[in-house]
Amino acid sequence: MLRFITGSMAMLLLGSQFMTQANEPITKLSISTKEWPPYQMESNGKQTGYAIEALACVMNRLKQDYQVIFLPWGRAQKGVEIGTYDGFFAASHNDKRDVYAVQSNTFIEQNWNFYLLKDSKISSSLSEIKATAVFASRQHSNTAHWLHEHKFILAHQTDSVDQLIKLLVHKRIDAIMENSLIFQTAVERAGLDMNKFKKIHNKSKPLGVYFGKVFLEKHPEFITDFNQQTSACSYNQQ
Repeated sequence: MLRFITGSMAMLLLGSQFMTQANEPITKLSISTKEWPPYQMESNGKQTGYAIEALACVMNRLKQDYQVIFLPWGRAQKGVEIGTYDGFFAASHNDKRDVYAVQSNTFIEQNWNFYLLKDSKISSSLSEIKATAVFASRQHSNTAHWLHEHKFILAHQTDSVDQLIKLLVHKRIDAIMENSLIFQTAVERAGLDMNKFKKIHNKSKPLGVYFGKVFLEKHPEFITDFNQQTSACSYNQQ
């Protein structure tokens, strides 16, 4: 009987210790991201952008201290996978990310369009674009993942949308599929006019925060609390 009681007490103590660890307070949340105007930008230590503001709104409502760390996009995601950072944003859904992280409610609007040169002989038909257009996309991006998964002709991957536009303007590629705000901002930055391009809407792909499973094992209730605040903080394109 004594052995049974001792064993039961040990199990209770272990369970209590696990519950304490699982619900320990979060002193400061670490969220990794990349420079992605106009969604998230950092200059002279100041962070701005639509996604930065939407995230700040949620965290303020939760009264949760946090920091946003700017990194190359591949490192930002890998850091969450191995537990260096708690989450990454602003990110749309894909199955590869689901392996090591859980996406929050989406609360930042994003639209994906196909962009071709205005004088392109490729029509606006999705079937013709898929069959004939040669694409380039940003490395480690969900747009690159989507094009590959849906068997479009993806010939190049670059570090930035600015490089993609150069490839398109110089007719090294036929098309880009890109976030509408990202593309328009980069076109303006390049001193070009949107009238130079033909736009075909593809789909809406809203953004959220991916929280790492390493983090959620310690704080399983956090994502529920986070999701309860997103509707009040959503960003929608006008």
